[in-house]
Order: sequence, then C-alpha cells, then structure tokens
Amino acid sequence: MAAMARVATNVRLDAAQLHRLRRLALERGVSLSTLFQELIADYLVRVSTLTGRDWRGDPFFQVGRRPGRSGQAGAAEEHDRHLYRARR
Repeated sequence: MAAMARVATNVRLDAAQLHRLRRLALERGVSLSTLFQELIADYLVRVSTLTGRDWRGDPFFQVGRRPGRSGQAGAAEEHDRHLYRARR
C-alpha cells in the first residue's frame, strides 16, 4: 500500500478547546497531530455514512437545493411520503 502524502494546515481553536485537546492527547499518550488525525478520520467516517449509505444520496439532504413548487398536493404535510415514496 502506498503511503499517503501528508500536508500541513492551520486550524484556529479557542484556548479552552486547545487545552482540552492537549490534555486528551497527553492522557492517550499521542501527539496532538496524531489526535487530530484520529478525530478527523473518525468524523469523516461518521458523516459520510448514514445507516451504511452515503448521506449525500439521501433525499432529505437534497431538499432546498433546487427550491420551487413540487406540483404535488399535500407535499408539506406528507413530506416523508413524497421524499421516500413510502406507503402508508
């Protein structure tokens, strides 16, 4: 497996956040950089899946991308049925 290229970036945190993160890194015995990498990797896994699916493909997250009229009666009241085409 090829090694991934590492890049440096700057992140602005408030003092309390940085203090808590440094303490957490110290408690876990890892560098702050390693802690950030682990936290970001975990976050990316959690937000990129929604019950095993890519969350971007979920119709809920498409609402508002192209606002307009649906042309369907009762769309506001029965939005789940219209979004997911669920049967009553």
